[in-house]
Amino acid sequence: MDKLSFTSTNKLAFTFLEEQEITLSKESQFSFRNFFLTLFSEFSMMLINFHQRRQKKYVSLLGSLNRKIENGTSSRRNSKTKSIGISKEIVEAVLLKLNAFEINKGFLSTKVSLTSLSKSLETNSSYLSKIINHTQGKTFKNYLNDLRVQYAHETLKSDPQQRKYTIEAIAFDFGFKSAENFSKKFKATYGMYPSKFMRSLV
Repeated sequence: MDKLSFTSTNKLAFTFLEEQEITLSKESQFSFRNFFLTLFSEFSMMLINFHQRRQKKYVSLLGSLNRKIENGTSSRRNSKTKSIGISKEIVEAVLLKLNAFEINKGFLSTKVSLTSLSKSLETNSSYLSKIINHTQGKTFKNYLNDLRVQYAHETLKSDPQQRKYTIEAIAFDFGFKSAENFSKKFKATYGMYPSKFMRSLV
């Protein structure tokens, strides 16, 4: 075999080997890609199934918890209604009107009293006092002052203009008849006097 012929044969053999190597490489890449995609698909399905099972479990637990809360609330409401000797309908009607009173900020008036409020709510002062005592766990006076001081705290915190007034003016704006009562109630609720609270916001 002459030199030219040997070289041609070598080139052909080398080309053939290269083609085989490329084919094997492509096949292995394809095979690896298929393996990876299959693995990814199976893993995704496992995650989806796990999420669905967990979601069903949470929905079931949430439903159970809601039923317990509703039953407990209903039982407490019924026991409170029975213990004060007022019908459920009257209690619910008064509470609904009392909620409107709070939303409309009727507690900011210095003139509101148990008698005047019971008249505006179309009930009597005895019923109103009992309902507030049993549903709020406090006297009418404390109920009013708690609403006032909470509203005062929120307003002083969010409205810098309100903090420019004197304690007397602020107390009157929030339904208190004296700065002393306002300051004492504020400190009892928030641990500091309103004057100090306002200074802390500057």
